[in-house]
Amino acid sequence: MKKILSTGLLLGALVVLAAVFFYFNRVKGPAAPLREARPAVFTLKFGHDLLPDSAQHVAARKFAQIVDQRSRGQLRIDIYPDQQLGNDHQMIEAARAGELAIILAPTAKLSSLLPSIQYVDLPFIFPSREDAYELLDNEPGRMLLDQLTPFGLVGVAFWESGFKQFTANRPIRVPADFQGLKIRTMKSRIITDQFRLMGATPIPIDFQETFQALRDGVIDGQENPLVSIVNRKFYQVQSDLTISNHAYLGYVFAFSKKVLDSLPPDLREILVATARELTAFERKETIEREAAFLRTIIDSGVRVHTLSSEERQRFQEATAPVIEKYRQLIGGELLDKTAQLLREKYGPTAGDEIVIGLDADLTLGSARSGQAIRRGMELAVREINRQGGVLGKKFKIIARDHAGISARGIANMKFFARVDNLVAVMGGLHSPVALAELDIIHREKIIYLDPWAAATPIVENGFSPNYVFRVSVRDQYAGPFLVDHALRKYQRVALLLENTGWGRSNHRAMTAALAERKLTPTLVEWFNWGEEEMDQHLDRIERSGAQVILLVANSPEGINVIKGMAERRQKIPIISHGGITGGYFWEQTNKELQSVDLEFLQTFSFLAPENEDVADRVRESYFKVYGIDTPGKIVAPAGTAHAYDLVHLLARAIQLADSTDRPAIRDALERIDFYHGLVKDYSPPFTPERHDALDSNDFTMACYDRHGLIVPVDLCLESRCR
Repeated sequence: MKKILSTGLLLGALVVLAAVFFYFNRVKGPAAPLREARPAVFTLKFGHDLLPDSAQHVAARKFAQIVDQRSRGQLRIDIYPDQQLGNDHQMIEAARAGELAIILAPTAKLSSLLPSIQYVDLPFIFPSREDAYELLDNEPGRMLLDQLTPFGLVGVAFWESGFKQFTANRPIRVPADFQGLKIRTMKSRIITDQFRLMGATPIPIDFQETFQALRDGVIDGQENPLVSIVNRKFYQVQSDLTISNHAYLGYVFAFSKKVLDSLPPDLREILVATARELTAFERKETIEREAAFLRTIIDSGVRVHTLSSEERQRFQEATAPVIEKYRQLIGGELLDKTAQLLREKYGPTAGDEIVIGLDADLTLGSARSGQAIRRGMELAVREINRQGGVLGKKFKIIARDHAGISARGIANMKFFARVDNLVAVMGGLHSPVALAELDIIHREKIIYLDPWAAATPIVENGFSPNYVFRVSVRDQYAGPFLVDHALRKYQRVALLLENTGWGRSNHRAMTAALAERKLTPTLVEWFNWGEEEMDQHLDRIERSGAQVILLVANSPEGINVIKGMAERRQKIPIISHGGITGGYFWEQTNKELQSVDLEFLQTFSFLAPENEDVADRVRESYFKVYGIDTPGKIVAPAGTAHAYDLVHLLARAIQLADSTDRPAIRDALERIDFYHGLVKDYSPPFTPERHDALDSNDFTMACYDRHGLIVPVDLCLESRCR
């Protein structure tokens, strides 16, 4: 028995010793591994289109060196300059596919992927180099770079070649000097349009082929930063250089998303952080070289002219339509953010210009209404300024986006109240926003010009003196007009209205008009902003026995109504207020409108104008400035026409008051006897008792034709509209 116990104790001790040995070895691991594992080495290709002695290539080499040091040799960057890996478009596609890790691409060459990146190519968008840096390194730049990610690129920074300058074989001092010249450009519509506006013929030619084209006389001139003009020896085949700083040649430093995602997180951070840090170095290199480049050009015998501030202003005015033409493509939010940041830096005034504000939806569901209003303002301002302005001063437009939100509209009015030389603010489509702004409008004595919002209380607001003046529909008149139009064919009418002050204003007018005929609506249905599902409303209207629907809606909700009606077996005709035309209504309902009968209220058409002489002049200017070729392509023509006439009426009031004092201008608006306008002859436009310039005699009905053009019902033949 003792022997068995001894054996058991011995075995137990051995088990304990083995467990202790195993534990310590498990915790400490092997005492002496055979050898440490070497970290993986990642070799990344970096391609760009610039010469090996360029500032960009010098910065790229420095980037590679720092990355190598910070990664302790794990990241090796092989750089291929001067299009060794293909042209810019080929390198962009290679990066998207993960075949090329890093690219440095001109912004214009990325525009086929991301049209908004052409923001950087806009003429005179940056007042100075420092402004370009501040804007591109902060929110506007981030807004652009973030949009590259869905395309397989991770944009991290903007490098540069600097501001572009003009070269030609004759002096370029004013825009007219480009008349008849053939100018090499990048393949960018924004850039080619700039030169067309100045009378030149733009010819897109590959960068590598530009010198030969200049030498052979295929082209007469080109635009590029000084670094390119010297490195590519363009100055040897050009007689004149103009220091214009008219546009900025930015380069996007971007990684292939596929390659970047395949790397360990710490290495990704090294690459991104280093690229951003080297941005300042690259820009410094570019700036330091420009003085030497300019000396080389001067020493070669090229004549050099630097634009004066007055000459620069003439070029800026000549190319300004490009910004508005491409506003929608680039993004109104981006452009308005830029304008806002520049105003915050330099102040809201620009010399002795007379300022008109624009407070409208410029980015969201009714952005087209804002665009139409803005274009009407710009066309009028363009005419007035070309004739010398008013009281020897020119008009300037400052735009603020309220996005249909009343709180933002109030904030915008507070901003405008602080703007020096402000004479008036043009409003937008949304009646609820205008109604919310009435207190601050009258407290600050801001003349409010209404080219669209139709709620009756906007003008009949109870304030004395009244600072609101409208050239647009008034619901008090629109309601009876729409009811009369409906009752020509139908007897049972339902109302489908948005649940806002605008909807309630129409409800009062429509029910009163029906009551005069001893009728009541079969049903009144209310919907809220943002409501997508309209089936329940349409079900109840159908059950009510309605033969027609009177609709009061803006574009987003109007789209949902039409889509809902198109899916129904019984398709009730719809007669609408004009608010639906303020967004992308037709683009999103064109298929449904083939089966839904829709007509809507309008006040003006370029296809059937009352004053053809004014319409012809405005139409011709519109075509030239905004690059269209038929009247039907004019976006929301009534909004443009109303805004155009309001600006001209404002100019006449300033002239009549002989002052830019707002109370004096307000009084003068009530004293204008006559104006031969775009919408009609105003005789007079306003009186102390009446601040609405239009009434039901100015209304008409319209529809969309099969091409999406707004056409008066009288001209809208069945074959065209359906």
